[in-house]
Amino acid sequence: MHTSGISRQSILLVLLVSLCCFYGSSVNASTMDEDLALRLAMEQRIETITKDPVLHKKMIREGRERTILCNTCHGENGMATRPLTPNLAGQNPVYIVDQFQRYGDGRRNDYWMSSLAKTFSEEDKIKIALYYSEMEVLASGGGNSTLLKQGEKIFKEACVSCHGQDGKGQEGYAQLAGQRYDYVVKMLKEFRDRTGKRINVWMTGVAIRLSDQDIEAVSTYLANLK
Repeated sequence: MHTSGISRQSILLVLLVSLCCFYGSSVNASTMDEDLALRLAMEQRIETITKDPVLHKKMIREGRERTILCNTCHGENGMATRPLTPNLAGQNPVYIVDQFQRYGDGRRNDYWMSSLAKTFSEEDKIKIALYYSEMEVLASGGGNSTLLKQGEKIFKEACVSCHGQDGKGQEGYAQLAGQRYDYVVKMLKEFRDRTGKRINVWMTGVAIRLSDQDIEAVSTYLANLK
């Protein structure tokens, strides 16, 4: 989404007004502000850890010890082994912790992830996030190769303001480079059609402009980006 001359906060307010009718009073500006504040605080905390080489290494080592169950779905190298499951290799650590929090408090709902999230302390979540963030990002591949150019165009027009030119994410947003094709398709359609269990006014505001072919195209581009 282009944001030239318009602040991200202004666009958010427009989206909130247009989308609240679909979600009800559970979505409001104060909730979004609180989420942003928590994300920024976590970003600062993780940055402090990464600046201490000894502590950083210790946290990653301990994070590895806590991912035994995670490997079943997300793979030992962070590349998902099951359909419709996200890759975690190289993922933004702030984003991982944020999603853990959402599974734990019910803002996201998945039988396995919701149960696991409730067993991890905040320190555990940070350790796991740092462990996956250090893994090499690999392109998962797949999709329709004839739509790569179209996908690149859509990504650069609609996604880079949050996910970065390289798809690596910024300010606590998700890394999309190399993400599984089927997972991106699934999530974009759920955001667009409001059929999923996640509420994200930013993503819905982008996804409602995409056709099925657009979604197929941008998902193909991201799956082959690294």
